[in-house]
Amino acid sequence: MKILFIILGIVMGEIALVLFTSFAQEVVFDGISYNTSDNTTLIIGGLLTFAAAILAGVVARIVGRTYTRIIPLVISVIIIIEMTYLITSGITNDPVWFDIIAGGSLILGIWVGYHAKLATFLRPKNN
Repeated sequence: MKILFIILGIVMGEIALVLFTSFAQEVVFDGISYNTSDNTTLIIGGLLTFAAAILAGVVARIVGRTYTRIIPLVISVIIIIEMTYLITSGITNDPVWFDIIAGGSLILGIWVGYHAKLATFLRPKNN
């Protein structure tokens, strides 16, 4: 049963990350790009994206039900794989350093959210 919750925590954490970051970047700002966005959009959009990653970490912890570093670690690896693909395939036209910082902020946000007291407070108690 513990493995099931770990898998659910990973899947739901990743889904939450996609939904929350899409909202922060595409709905609030109609897309964020280093080459086309102004400085205010980059700063506020970056902060909202970081906050979205924190919320996704909270979701992963609540769904995962049990503390394990496996959940945020797997989500972090997924982020690294995705960022590597986007950079190497040329899908993103932003500078590499910008994409690396963006991916790093997602990883940091996942870990912060996963370890937040809010996640511990909201998660269901094990019986």
